[in-house]
Amino acid sequence: MIYKFRYLFFLLFFPFFLISCKSELVELEISTDDILDVINGGNADIEFESVFSLISELDDETKMQLEKMEIVAEKYASIDDFDVTEGEYLGLNISVEGEIPMIYNSNGSINSSISSPWVLLVSDNNFLGSLSDYKYKLEFITTPSYTAFDGELQNINFMLTADKFQPVKFKIKNKHDGTFEIFTGAVETDGESLTLLETIVEKRISLTMKEGIYNKTNQVIYFNIIN
Repeated sequence: MIYKFRYLFFLLFFPFFLISCKSELVELEISTDDILDVINGGNADIEFESVFSLISELDDETKMQLEKMEIVAEKYASIDDFDVTEGEYLGLNISVEGEIPMIYNSNGSINSSISSPWVLLVSDNNFLGSLSDYKYKLEFITTPSYTAFDGELQNINFMLTADKFQPVKFKIKNKHDGTFEIFTGAVETDGESLTLLETIVEKRISLTMKEGIYNKTNQVIYFNIIN
């Protein structure tokens, strides 16, 4: 039986709102056109999908808290679809689709006016050594709004929190006529787990970056788009 709750749309890509609620993966659909658009001063909203489980019953207390969270969520989230299904044994399975902003700032700073607690941030790469060969970097990262968002959740229930670091799968499509080259570490691609990955993306690539170091830090991909 499928339940569709408008007041649940706040969960967006925030896969740890309630104790025992764990995200499997946040999948992001990105193209080189999106990246070039933001570098050149445009805007891009990137589609995402996320599936996670919640060990909870839809009793009156849970519904009451979810209704309160809706007020908070409307300040921060953008959702296209949210489905909740009963798990085979205990709890709920939640599938979410929506959009997350992609922004560019040469120095890597994020404007405090951005309401989304997470963004895809493109910035100039200032690292020296071998990484200096890459002009830009792409990060899945929290914004200044994250602290306020998490604080409002905890005002509803001190046990509520949103994980700062999320498991992510980047699905990147190269639509550019030139060369698109990337460098990253601690990644799964084509069924392999790699410490480092340096490659030229001909058409598309999937990069899964989760667990381990990503429980404590955000994902970073260094790249060039060359004509």
